[in-house]
Amino acid sequence: MMRYALAVAALMGVTGCTDLGPELTDLEEARARWDGARPSSYVFAEERLCFCGPESRGPVRVRVQGTVAVERVYVDSGDPVPAAMADQFPTVDGLFDIVASALAGDAHEVRVTYDPVLGVPTDFWIDYLEFAADEELGMRVTEEVEADPGP
Repeated sequence: MMRYALAVAALMGVTGCTDLGPELTDLEEARARWDGARPSSYVFAEERLCFCGPESRGPVRVRVQGTVAVERVYVDSGDPVPAAMADQFPTVDGLFDIVASALAGDAHEVRVTYDPVLGVPTDFWIDYLEFAADEELGMRVTEEVEADPGP
């Protein structure tokens, strides 16, 4: 959440105004929907769309309590994600942070689809540098966010 606020503040400082274009408006509206609908605990699965090995792609099921991921396991095997790779599979708030950071960092291209009800960024693709290869990042939600009743 803090990185999101910093990215928005950075965008406002760069432009000198609060009208930051449709991408930021969409992001803010989606974040507001998520903030209003967020379950206290939830689970969802996500997959990285990158030029990386299978252990870095997933899909991974993420269990979240509050705003903290308490479990990350590979959907196909049920094996836990190694701690060194955990940040590659963020919470929903982390997905928002990635999009906000790309917009604040003036990425060449940012394409995002948000869930119309929950606001979750269900699919995004970021091309950070126009003429660079293999620096792109995408994420896709492969199992919708569901309230987690606990173990």
